Amino acid sequence: MLLLFCFFALPSPSLAATPVQKLDISFDIDTGELHGSSAITLPAGVSATLFLHDLKVRSLAIDGVSRQLEEGEQKLALEKDPKERRINLVYSKIFAVGKQGGNSGGMVAANGIALFGFWHPTLSLDTLFQLTAEIPAGFEAVSEAETITVTPIPNGKRVVFSFDHPVAGINFVAGPYIVEEASFGDDQKLYTYFFAEDRELADHYREKALGYLDRYAKLLGPYPYRRFSIVENRLPTGYAMPTFTLLGQAVVRLPFIVDTSLGHEIVHGWFGNCVRVAEGSGNWTEGLVTYLADYAFAVDRGEAVTYRKNQISRYQSYVNSENSRSAMEFFGADFSDNAQNLAMRAIGYDKVCMIFHMLNRQLGDKAFYDGLRGFFRNMQYKRASWDDLQRAFEDTANVSLATFFDQWTKRSDVPRLRIEDLSYDYPNGVPELSFTLSQDNDKPYQLIVPLTLYDNEGKVEGKILQTDVKEKRIVMPLAGLPLAMSIDPDYHLMRQLEDHEWPTVWSRFEGAVKKIAIVEDDKQKLFQPFVDQLEAMGCMVKKASEATDDDVASGAVIFLGVDSPLVRSLFAKVEIPADGFTVKVRPHPLAVGQVAVLVAAASAEEVAKAAYKVKHYGNYSYLHFVGGRLQEKSQEKTTQGMRLEVDSPPIGIETKRAEFFKRVMDDVAGKRVVYVGEIHNAYGDHLLQFRIIRALFERGNQVAIGMEMFAKASQPALDDYIAGKINEKEMLTKTNYFKQWGFDYQFYREILQYARQHRIPVVGLNIENGVARTVFRKGGMSALTEDQKKTLPEDRDLDMADYQDRILSTFYMHGSHGSKGGAFKDFFQVQGLWDETMAATVAQYLADHQDKKMVVLAGREHVLKDNAIPPRVSRRIDVSQTVIVNGVQDDVDETKSDFIFFAPPAQLPPPPMMGVRLEEKKDKVIIIGVAANSPAAKAGVKEGDILLAMDDQKIKTIADIKIKMLDKKMGDPLKVLVRRPGFFFGERQIELNLVL
Repeated sequence: MLLLFCFFALPSPSLAATPVQKLDISFDIDTGELHGSSAITLPAGVSATLFLHDLKVRSLAIDGVSRQLEEGEQKLALEKDPKERRINLVYSKIFAVGKQGGNSGGMVAANGIALFGFWHPTLSLDTLFQLTAEIPAGFEAVSEAETITVTPIPNGKRVVFSFDHPVAGINFVAGPYIVEEASFGDDQKLYTYFFAEDRELADHYREKALGYLDRYAKLLGPYPYRRFSIVENRLPTGYAMPTFTLLGQAVVRLPFIVDTSLGHEIVHGWFGNCVRVAEGSGNWTEGLVTYLADYAFAVDRGEAVTYRKNQISRYQSYVNSENSRSAMEFFGADFSDNAQNLAMRAIGYDKVCMIFHMLNRQLGDKAFYDGLRGFFRNMQYKRASWDDLQRAFEDTANVSLATFFDQWTKRSDVPRLRIEDLSYDYPNGVPELSFTLSQDNDKPYQLIVPLTLYDNEGKVEGKILQTDVKEKRIVMPLAGLPLAMSIDPDYHLMRQLEDHEWPTVWSRFEGAVKKIAIVEDDKQKLFQPFVDQLEAMGCMVKKASEATDDDVASGAVIFLGVDSPLVRSLFAKVEIPADGFTVKVRPHPLAVGQVAVLVAAASAEEVAKAAYKVKHYGNYSYLHFVGGRLQEKSQEKTTQGMRLEVDSPPIGIETKRAEFFKRVMDDVAGKRVVYVGEIHNAYGDHLLQFRIIRALFERGNQVAIGMEMFAKASQPALDDYIAGKINEKEMLTKTNYFKQWGFDYQFYREILQYARQHRIPVVGLNIENGVARTVFRKGGMSALTEDQKKTLPEDRDLDMADYQDRILSTFYMHGSHGSKGGAFKDFFQVQGLWDETMAATVAQYLADHQDKKMVVLAGREHVLKDNAIPPRVSRRIDVSQTVIVNGVQDDVDETKSDFIFFAPPAQLPPPPMMGVRLEEKKDKVIIIGVAANSPAAKAGVKEGDILLAMDDQKIKTIADIKIKMLDKKMGDPLKVLVRRPGFFFGERQIELNLVL
């Protein structure tokens, strides 16, 4: 990383008009003190500001006149003068002895000296520096220099550094180095300054550096200095300075640094150090060097697409509407992990790198690199702006790039693309694909958009689309109809990723606007080092026992400890290694678009050794450390590009191979669980369910029937009904069927009557409707009583692949159901409760009844193989399962079901209707509406009548009426008794006769 000095400097018109500063420094190693003297010459006619920073100035003279500083005075205005001006200072600065880093700007200690930042006076103008340093006898020293001269002195060495190029400030490093060298280029020298304990690494560093220096000299032009040094530092640095790079000792020892960061720092010798950033232009160097080094190395490894996708993902993780800036507004960022720095690095490194990639694709390799070489030739040892870059590429390519540079460097947004109204046709017998390419930005970009088409054999064809409007209708004649299409699958375009192509990775947690950490109650001490880091990131911390659904759903969440009831209610029993320190990033079950992070650790020592390293792996979804060493890392697989299905070929079935019902039943009979999915109001589905139950029972199987339509609490009543102890009316009343389930009982009546006749157990699988209603309408699981929570399965997995997406589409289809805010998190938890409760009930029944099979009757969405009841049963008990649906072509998906029947459509006979609207109040049923010409109207039933009896059977609830009507048919008589309020004569009872 380039070390940036935050001075407002303009390029000097010539060296004659450039200030000169002669620095003499020495050290008191025992006290950690720097002693310095500075002699500054300001050319005639030049004004500047002198910055003294936090130096302790012992004497100051301007043009020979002593000057006393006011307390706290840290800068002086130096007015222009017809003659040269001379400023002389004697100063000192104390560094904590041996202190490694902090805010001191370096260290002065017996094991090394490192000075960077504000350790000497600086001017607001680029300056020519002449540095002389006295160092201990066993030390070697480095600073910005073309030549370094060393002279022995008593008890040490005097080192003189010669550098003929103006810079904003200089750096100085000294220590007990072993210095070795090699030659490169045009009689140029490469040096390594390594500590003795790391000497064995130096040969490899020189070998790799020579390769980089040769590579980039061929690509960009000769390396611009006489020498280049790789310098090891006691402090954790990664800086590039003119003529050397300063790498921390811990950094040097990382095996991958020679293949990544070393090359990056070397390229800064061309861009960032030789050609520097002009004032107000924005820092283009970091993105350009990232493109020429880090990205180029990814290309070498065959990982270009992944690298570009990760750049866009990082940008989207860290940059939002609150902190977005244009490339022109990026000036630099330090190593801290606050939100603003993360965002700035994503802009300056990732977005700007993508800008240069897009420019290269637009111009082509030859014009791009010719332009870059010309830019370097013309601007070396000068400051350059984005405008200078634009002119260089325009001159080479002979094309205007004003629009390209304006939109990509001056705008703070990125394109947000949508594909709409996709269709195909065959005009004149030729396949033609059409769709609308939309931009969701306030102002459209001028874009070159890659498109890939996939045919039925998986072959691909690339196309290029161009657009500069908010909506463009694309009509594309083709040789053949593609199966699918994908916009920008190789990530050549800086754009917003869609949800399905944006992996759930650590950077998404880091960059979340709102974050909460939930610590398992007894593990606060275990995770304390990580808690400290999270709090420094602005993360709120709560105990698991104190966290509510609203807390969890408020933003990105990280769970420290994976065994709390809260975690298990969202992710079930988390499979995670018992050793080391592990991080799993998952989609947030209760907050769409956010992430949830699961963290487990074997000991406090493992946390201390690994937690601080997580920030270096922002592109990953899974990390496992042991003893602080990374053992495994992976990223969630996502879709490549904005992929859309174009055509779904019909499924063909060879009639002579079509499976007869008996053959399918022979196969199904060997399974312990048979799911028969239904559309609740599709009578044909229920006839298929009944047929399958009969076929299995008649084969001699010991069958039980599990039904979504009944709650677990209904089991005593179901058992009594099957045993013949109560009748149907009593069963329906005791199970509260008509409030628990909203669909016509006639759909299930034959099945239940058959089960009663043959003593086939019927098992209520579901939760109480009142529990579901409370969770959905009153704010989630936190609204339940402790007794209600005890009736629910502890382990509930809301994290299964595609589960959230499927339930989300159902939520939008059904609307908010009148819940408080229509909260998806509550709707989603209800769905999870249904699936997990039914799965737990099935598993428990089978465990308790080893001789039984179960036929499960439930909605089609509840029996899907991939993420509904079946895998949740498998999580609890190892049993064979199969899924059957009565389907259409869309159901031909082996990941969803095993068998599909195409049963003939069927309808229940039309039910008899009285033609009234009813309201139930305190054990009475009031008629609140009577349909014109209905049986009730013809018999004289009035609005406001209270229904007392039907065929002499007392009526207290609407359920009583529904039960009574079960055995009625069209044309049957019905005697009703009503109580009718009267104004003059008071209430009276009236008996009325209806014909249904």
